[in-house]
Parts: sequence; C-alpha cells; structure tokens
Amino acid sequence: MKLLRFLLEIDGVETREIPFLDNLNIITSKKNSDAPGNSVGKSTLGRILDYLFDSSISPIYIDDEFQTPKQEIEQLFTNSEVYVSLEYLGLNNQYSVIKRRLSTDTALQNYILNGQEVTSKEYIAHIMGSIFNVYSAKPTIRKLAPKFFRTTQHRMTKTVNFDNGRNVSKSDINTVFLYLFNFDDTEILSKVHRLKTTIKGYNKNLKAFNSVISQDKIVGSVSKIKKEIAKLEKSLSSSEKGIDKLEIVSKINTIDDKQNLISDQILSLDLKIKNIIKTNEILKTSEQHHLLDELRTIYEYASVKIESTLEDYQQALDFHDHLLSTKREFVSHGLDKLQEQHEKATIKFGQLKIQKQSLFDELKSKKKMEEISDTMKEIGKLDKELAKLIAIIDKKDDIDSKLILERQSLTELAGELETELNNVTSFEEKYIENFKDYTRDFYGVEYNFSLHLDQEKGECSPHVDDVESNNEGGLKRLEVVTFDLAYIKTVCDQQALRPNFVLHDSIDEIDIQHVRKMFDVSIQLSGQHIVSMLSDKLVEQDYTKYKDFIILELSQDNKFFKI
Repeated sequence: MKLLRFLLEIDGVETREIPFLDNLNIITSKKNSDAPGNSVGKSTLGRILDYLFDSSISPIYIDDEFQTPKQEIEQLFTNSEVYVSLEYLGLNNQYSVIKRRLSTDTALQNYILNGQEVTSKEYIAHIMGSIFNVYSAKPTIRKLAPKFFRTTQHRMTKTVNFDNGRNVSKSDINTVFLYLFNFDDTEILSKVHRLKTTIKGYNKNLKAFNSVISQDKIVGSVSKIKKEIAKLEKSLSSSEKGIDKLEIVSKINTIDDKQNLISDQILSLDLKIKNIIKTNEILKTSEQHHLLDELRTIYEYASVKIESTLEDYQQALDFHDHLLSTKREFVSHGLDKLQEQHEKATIKFGQLKIQKQSLFDELKSKKKMEEISDTMKEIGKLDKELAKLIAIIDKKDDIDSKLILERQSLTELAGELETELNNVTSFEEKYIENFKDYTRDFYGVEYNFSLHLDQEKGECSPHVDDVESNNEGGLKRLEVVTFDLAYIKTVCDQQALRPNFVLHDSIDEIDIQHVRKMFDVSIQLSGQHIVSMLSDKLVEQDYTKYKDFIILELSQDNKFFKI
C-alpha cells in the first residue's frame, strides 16, 4: 500500500497539497530563517491524519500544555468550511480518497469516501479493509491507529504500550499485537475469545450447580422421594380381601363418565317429549277460535255474509277438524318411542347410581376416603418437590452438554488457530532479527523483543527488554523509531498484508548522528516514514543531502493553515 497525497481545502479553495514520497518524508521548519521554527504546525499533519482515522479533533486546535483552544484555528474551523483528505493505494492496490471536515461542531464532522458522504460505520469499514486488512470487529481502528500515528509524547516514548486511551485492556493489547504480527483471520480471535468467555461462564455455573447438588444432597433426596412416592402408591393400590382400592376408584370414575352421558341423553329426550305434548295442547285448545277468526276474515274480504254460506262454513269446519287431527297425529308420531327411550335411559341411570353407591360403600368399608385424599395430596406434594430437584439436575446436565459442544467448537478452531499462530511465530522471528540489527546499528547493543506467545491459549504479552535504554529523552524516542522501522522492514520481508507506513512526531531530542542514520535507513525501506523536526537540527550539508525528502517546509509566514 502507499499514501499518495494530502489535500487541505478552505471554503472550496485548495490551500495546501502535500504529496507523499515512497520512503522518507520530512516535515520541518524553513532553513536559514530569522524567525523561530516553533508553533508553525509541524505536528499538525500527523494529527490531521490521525483525525482522518477517526480520532478526536481536539489535538489539532487545543494547546497541549494549557488545554485551551488556539483562537485563530478555532475561528477558522468555526467560520470557514475546512476539509482535509488523504489519497492512497490500499493493500489491494485500489485507489481511495477519505475526506472529513474540520469543525468544532461534531455534527459537521462528516465522513466522505471517494466523493460520497457515507456513515461513519461505512467509512471506517473501508479503511479497516483497504489499509489494515481487517474485516472483523476487533481490533478496532482506534486501537490500531496509535501504532502508525505516533502524534503524542506518550506514543513517541512507548514501544509496546503506545495506546494510552481509555478502556485499553490486556485483551486489546493481545489482539492488536497478534494482528500486527501477521495473524490474518482476526475473526478467529473474536470467536476464541467468545468461546472461552462462554466456557468460563458455563464452568462457573456448573461449579455452582455441583455445589448445590452436593451440599443439599439432591441426588440422594431424589432417590429418597422416589421411594416414598412408590411406598404411598403401593399403599393406595394394596388390596384387602382381594379388593383393589385403586381399581374401585377407577370404576367409580368410569361410572361418573357414563352417568354424565346418560344424563345428557335424558335431558335431550325430555325436552323433545315436552315439546310434542305442548304442541298438541295448543292445537287442541285453540282450534275453533283460530278457525272462526280466519273464516270471518276471508268472507268479509269477499263481501259475503257468513249466514248466507252456512253450508260452506260447515264443510270448512269439517275440513279444518280433519286437518288438525292429521297435524296432531304427525306431531305425535314417534312420541311413544321417545318415551320408551326416556324410560330406558332413566332406568339405566338409576342402575349406575346404585352401582356407584355400592362401590362407595365397599370403598368406605375398607378405607376412609379422607385417608385416600390425604395420601394423594402427599404424593402430589412429593411430586412437586421431586420435579424441582430433577430440574436442578437437568439444568446441570444441560450445562454439561453445552460445555461439551463449546469445547468441541474450541477444539475445531484450534487447528485454524495453530496455523495462524505459526504465521505469528514466523513473523516474530524475522522481526526480532530486524529489531536487533537496528538497535545494534544505532546503540551498539542488541535489544531483545518477545511476544511471549502462549501457543496453547493463543495469547501474547509483548515486551522489549530495554535494559540498555533510557526511559526518557532521545534514546527512548530512538528506540520507538527503531521498533517501528523494524516493523516496516519485516512487513516487506514477509510480504504481509499490513500497513507499511509510520509517522513520528518531533524527533528533535534524538541526537543528530542518530537522525542521519535514521534517515539513511528510511530511504532504503520499502515503506513510508514520515517525521517532523526543526530544521535547526540539520547543518547545511544535512539539509542539502535530505532536501529532496522534505515534503513540507513551514515558517512563521507559512504556517500549516496559512493563517
């Protein structure tokens, strides 16, 4: 991959363009100037690049020492539309442009990818894939960026613990360094971490259940309760004089069911019979009355007096009597059969009643119903208690089963993890070799580095045994530089799909002899090294030698934002 060009636009006008070189890139103050080279913005490019990688905007315009806004820059961000962009070739050699607005209003700090405004999630996902070759949730962009943009004193003086942000856990450091050292499928780390967390939780729960089962002697209690239930059930089913009481209860229940059916049948027959009888009574008592009313209505409508048609009237009455007689006969058809069915059903119901009473008498003669009821209640109580205890055992067995499955999944990942860790080991061996070469060349002493990789756990604890170095000052900063240059060289040696650039802010404390050697090493690298420094460190001969590698030269008259 390769950083190509940085662009600063203010109110739509291209204000500053910075092309990146293939190897060494120097940001410095103007040489041979009477004005001091401090506070001209040498650190600004690095902080903006970090901002493009989703860091806070604060370091760009907030004073480090006093933590107060630099008014000129704050006003610029407030009153003007200031956009910054970075053009680069990704690991897949595809051209991309990432762009953001510099504004003190977070709502205006939009994300632009290849000319289109996108969500922060889309923007970050593109960077993570194209620059870092990361497609999983971890490591995150803000855990990786501090390694490549050493824009603060902390980052410039810490080789391993370079991220002093909030919530940096041991797991984060482990994930970041395994990634840096060529652990390709970072999703495996997430899967392994989730599985281990789940297994740890299951083990904790299993321990708790085993403790409860052991302390409360649940297994023994289950056995004891089962025996007690069996004993009670046996007492219910025990026979006296050859009579099984449970069988008697079962017969009573069967008779109850039959009685219910016959009772429904009797009610239905009774209703049918009553309807027939009621209908006949109505027809019998109201036949004359209805006929007279009907005939009068008919003859009056025809304007004929009834007295003049007595013969017809008598015929109508005879016809009507015959009609009613036929209707009563039709309605009453089957009545005798219904009455017969009703009588048989009533008799059958009475017989069942007698049978049930006989069974009750027989049961009461052997054992009181209250005793049976109490026994049944006790069995129900024991059943509930048994269910609770068995539920605890079942839950414990369920955890056991899940634990087996999760451990199987972890075992299946172990093969993939082993391959990845072998890649890490290979990368680490080459890195150690390069780091020792650089430290021997710069310090005259070989520094030892180790990931302290635990192959079994898939974890590491990176550490530099810097017994020869100082904790402060230029030698410590030089150690950080050699640490990062060794990383770039190893990435190139191993042809790993990892970023091959680094930015170091303010290397002024490093001795000029080491600076020259650092520049010479950087020029030979197949990666990009961006450094900021005061030009006062360079004598004229140095300035002339490295002038072609200066990508940005600032002064009091030409500050970064040109204000």
